[in-house]
Amino acid sequence: MKKSIGTIYLIVSLAVALLFFLAVIGSARYEENRYAQLQLSAAQTMADAEAYLKARIQEKGIEAEPEDLNQTYLLGPEFTELTSTPGAVDAKRTSWNPNFAAAMVRYFSEAGLEKGDVLAIGTSGSFPGLAVAAVIAASRMGLETRIIASLGASMHGATRPEFNIFDFLLCLKEGGFADFNLVAVSRGGFDDKGGGVLEGILYEGTDILAAEICKDVASRTGAAYIECDTLAQSIRRRLELFGDGIDMFVNVGGASTNSGASSYGTTFPPGLVLTPPQIPADDTRGLCFEYAALGLPVLNLLNVKALAAENGIAYDPVPMSKPGDGGVYTTTQYSVPLIVAGIITSVCVLLAGFVVSHMKRKKH
Repeated sequence: MKKSIGTIYLIVSLAVALLFFLAVIGSARYEENRYAQLQLSAAQTMADAEAYLKARIQEKGIEAEPEDLNQTYLLGPEFTELTSTPGAVDAKRTSWNPNFAAAMVRYFSEAGLEKGDVLAIGTSGSFPGLAVAAVIAASRMGLETRIIASLGASMHGATRPEFNIFDFLLCLKEGGFADFNLVAVSRGGFDDKGGGVLEGILYEGTDILAAEICKDVASRTGAAYIECDTLAQSIRRRLELFGDGIDMFVNVGGASTNSGASSYGTTFPPGLVLTPPQIPADDTRGLCFEYAALGLPVLNLLNVKALAAENGIAYDPVPMSKPGDGGVYTTTQYSVPLIVAGIITSVCVLLAGFVVSHMKRKKH
């Protein structure tokens, strides 16, 4: 029994710590964000925009994909001439949750953006839902938004040549849901050259098709058409076109121009990044690292499951969540005095156990 006195005190201290932990969790308060009404407005705007986009897609005689469980008409086919990489259909369905627009308001607010600040968005066609959410949130906050969009898309993204990522974005402006400057367009895909993943298997001339679509959009909108020999040149051209005065960069999807061409691209965390990982030195590191190296906040919209969990947004819900659903509109507050009391009490119990155990050993 004498030998186990220290163990007993350790168990007691752990029990005390556990009780205080449970008390802290029980004391949690959910307070509405100071910008909750702005979040709700952005989410409702996104829901309205989705209905508008659906109608525009139906006008073209396009049918909903079998995997489109909520019949949004916003999921693209698995494989087309524009499909550049694999993609998870559940992530694509989730990305159309209108509450992601509320999450973007949260991210932009946490980054310290204010009305009039300049937001640079680099997006591929992989997650048009997240691109729509970001652009709408930026408009609701009065940000100046500059976009460079690339045509390539992972499976079930904006893979339809007849309704691609450029169409998604331009419909937002035409419908009055968002305002932005489409600075430039590119083919996307491997090294930004526009070749589809099934080139030579199911399709031929996918790079030529991508170039034709880009040139048409550039002609209609006045956007620049980025066509470079190397990935490094394409990245440098984007920096030039985005220009000076950028306050934050947003990456949507996994375009190599934004995420980088090497394995280090996977080291850039999803979500809002204020303190980046180690920044590589080579010239194909991508815009996420380029802007992080300038000390700017970067929002990396790529891992949908992580983004949904971080913001309290339901993952792959059927039916789709309504604007206002989820934990993205609140902030969890804990009792600081209770936390401090718990730490002090636990430390005191541990110290008492150590002292008693030490005194017992001295007696023997």
